[in-house]
Amino acid sequence: MNMLPGPAQAAAIGLSVALPLLLLCYARIAATGGSGRRFRLGCLSIMVLYAIACIALPGERHLADMLGGLFLLATAMMLWYILFSLLAWGFTLTLLTALVQAGHPLTLEQWAVAYMQGGDLGTFTHNRLKLLVRAGMVITADSKLAPTAKGLAVARLVKLVRLSTGLG
Repeated sequence: MNMLPGPAQAAAIGLSVALPLLLLCYARIAATGGSGRRFRLGCLSIMVLYAIACIALPGERHLADMLGGLFLLATAMMLWYILFSLLAWGFTLTLLTALVQAGHPLTLEQWAVAYMQGGDLGTFTHNRLKLLVRAGMVITADSKLAPTAKGLAVARLVKLVRLSTGLG
């Protein structure tokens, strides 16, 4: 039994390492848009390069090798997304930084004021809600909030991930 990765899997491993480098290159191009759009563009580019590699690589093509490479690439994209989102949006780290900069224990309200640089919990909540609306996951109508189809899909995906990891 050969334990070495096949050609498609080796290509996927190489492309997994190349993804953050590609994201750095896209960061230099203003036309790529915001962080989320840039990440999606990077993932799409990597998938296209993987498809080209699967076609262009010499030798016999094995479906298991290509499928295994696809799974490796998907796993790498999830890993890089976690790291990228911490760096690009850094919400959790920014909350931690605000708490550390205070230099003493804070109540939840004081923490929100420190994070929002003077705003209160209402401002904090409104800020988070704006992100959901901008992402197309929530709509507002008649002062009421409702999830969009995209929001429902994301919530179901999160629930599935939580269930599969034993968190929910």
